[in-house]
Amino acid sequence: MKKVGIITFHNSYNCGSMLESYAIQTVLFQLGYDNEIINFSNAGQKEIYNAWFTNNSLKNIIKNIIIFPNIKKIKQNNQSYKLFQERYFKMSPSVTKSEALNDDRYWAVIAGSDQIWNITIKDFDDAYFLNWVKNAKKIAYAPSFGAKNILKYSSDPNKYANYLKEFNALSIREQNGKKWLQELIHQDVEVVLDPTLLLSKKDYDVLIDERFVPKDKFIFFYSPGFDTQICKYVKKIADKYKLKVITWSTKVYYVNFIQRFHFEIASFENPSIYLSLIKNAELVITTSFHGTIFSTIYHKKFITVKNGGMYGDDDRVITLLTQLELMDRLIPPTFDEHYNYLEEIDYSNYEKALKKLQKKSFDYLIESLRK
Repeated sequence: MKKVGIITFHNSYNCGSMLESYAIQTVLFQLGYDNEIINFSNAGQKEIYNAWFTNNSLKNIIKNIIIFPNIKKIKQNNQSYKLFQERYFKMSPSVTKSEALNDDRYWAVIAGSDQIWNITIKDFDDAYFLNWVKNAKKIAYAPSFGAKNILKYSSDPNKYANYLKEFNALSIREQNGKKWLQELIHQDVEVVLDPTLLLSKKDYDVLIDERFVPKDKFIFFYSPGFDTQICKYVKKIADKYKLKVITWSTKVYYVNFIQRFHFEIASFENPSIYLSLIKNAELVITTSFHGTIFSTIYHKKFITVKNGGMYGDDDRVITLLTQLELMDRLIPPTFDEHYNYLEEIDYSNYEKALKKLQKKSFDYLIESLRK
């Protein structure tokens, strides 16, 4: 019997990517649809998440020298992500080249979520626009352009416009994405929730691994790319409350010499431990879209640090916090000695807003999947 196929960044050794993959698959099962994640991962993706940097420049050679003393831990983390994937995902046979993809197994294929339509990243592939799907229904659920407008960054935007016009149902994750799609294909599209917000806390509790949670109170600091100014900001907050800081991303941590801030790196890295650290933290400080999402799911005290692209085209977090009526949690990295960073957060408006957004998102998904 044919099933629903999902194509997304499930093979990224990144907690947000893996948990959105888990979420969309789980939601489909809950709705009664047999489905599988299409186990596609191109060469660019494998290069990004390789333990070593590619030795193709002096800069990367130096980075490899820096991480060498910790390469065992980095490889261990990668294996931990892989084991999570094998345990919790239902996947198709592995495919490494887009030319080998076909829709013979599926009556519908869902593209999304995550930054699968960001044409500037190394693991991008036209396959995420479903150009290989010939007979199955084509559905986009909450993909993101990753703040990169195709009209600005592609040398052939008409190619992507033609791919998009062949979808049976289109949605997007951010307001800028909605605007850019309208400019590109002159169609209005729905802005829907990231799939991680379609599940409840209890759906994630089954994944949690608390074996490596510290006994003492701590701040969990999750920033996929460390920034010195933000690290100084986090250190000042930690010092104010006499809390230690647990952080993430071992490879980037050592390359950027973050150990000088005396933050502790997590013992292991995978989505189960990531959720556990968020759930048990006294405070979460993050620059991440999904770090923000899981802080809200667990009703944590949290700060999303306003930085970089958030002042420009990158409205991923701004769209999210506006939707959830939590824009006061978006705070620039300027330390204020008198501000109460551990103040309780009122989640009552969040809960009301979330229910409305979930209904809209489920309605879109259910309608799109009607045969």
